[in-house]
Amino acid sequence: MESKKPQPPPRLFASSPLEPRDEVEERHDRCFSLVSSLTHDKTDKEANDALAAAVSGDGKGHEDVCVGLVVGVLGGSGDTESAVRHYRDLTLVARDGLQAACAHVAALVIDKYPRMLMQTRQQLLWLTREMIKSSVANMENICWNLMRQIAGGDVSRPNLWLANGLLDIFVDHRSWLERFPFLLASVVYTYLRIIEDHVHIDKLREKEVRFVVSLMRDRFVDVTVIGRDLLRVLQYVAKIPEFEQLWYDIIHHPKSLAPNFTGITQLMHTRTSRRFLQSRVTPEMEKKLLFLTSQVNVPCCACTTYLQCVPSPISAMYIQSLPYNSRFASALTNDTRTGSSVRTSQPASRSHSAATSSASSWA
Repeated sequence: MESKKPQPPPRLFASSPLEPRDEVEERHDRCFSLVSSLTHDKTDKEANDALAAAVSGDGKGHEDVCVGLVVGVLGGSGDTESAVRHYRDLTLVARDGLQAACAHVAALVIDKYPRMLMQTRQQLLWLTREMIKSSVANMENICWNLMRQIAGGDVSRPNLWLANGLLDIFVDHRSWLERFPFLLASVVYTYLRIIEDHVHIDKLREKEVRFVVSLMRDRFVDVTVIGRDLLRVLQYVAKIPEFEQLWYDIIHHPKSLAPNFTGITQLMHTRTSRRFLQSRVTPEMEKKLLFLTSQVNVPCCACTTYLQCVPSPISAMYIQSLPYNSRFASALTNDTRTGSSVRTSQPASRSHSAATSSASSWA
């Protein structure tokens, strides 16, 4: 009887002409093919022995096998036998407490989550849950970056699914969550922000409210590290009965929440860490902001490459905000030295008035 061919590498990401396959996907194919060749047509014991022999050599072999097994888990569809088998093999052959696998998953969450197929995202949450069950170190960082992928103001089905899936993980593994005070505070901060977006999704909002209020009442000392921005996000949900009662206790009975808590004044004097603010910016948006703030030069003449990166009405508003002087007028009318796309044959005064008019009409 002819033996079956090895399983082809699974497809994890959506691709398009603008976003073709990259070196990460090529590495996934190579590592998964390695694992498949080692385990094809073998019993569980033979496959485990082959994988153990492959990881016993140099560090690169160990990492490639771990990455290939992670790809096998993510390439499954739901809680299938294949995903369970790949995760079992991963826990058996990894020699570093799954840290190589954890590091690769963390990189995928930050860099590749927007391009992941829906079944890949489902498997990612399944893998996250299993690694938390196994007490894998550094899982708090993966959970924190997964929460960053919950975009504020987005009520699309994938975004709601992610918010609900992570909430289920935190509810089921609350004792694990309470071991990481910063992650706990970030969970409270994130869900306080998105609860207001879920005003028409009653079931999800009720579950979020119940969990967040319970965390705040039981672990208020950990939550106070958020600082003054905690009051801002609490104000958005103040009309919800559970938070209305919490507000009453914060104002009138602060000692009932924590023995050393003195009230609103204490929170107002606590500066909110940048990491909490960063947690509400998706990694993709952070990259764009970082590019604009570090790679785009914006000198005072307004005739720069930055103006080529934004719509013309916004460019006009930017020009309007600059002081109108001879240097600005000269740069606006004679821009051949800077190579900018801003060109005009009009006098400087007319150009400035046109820019002002455009900005006014856009506003």
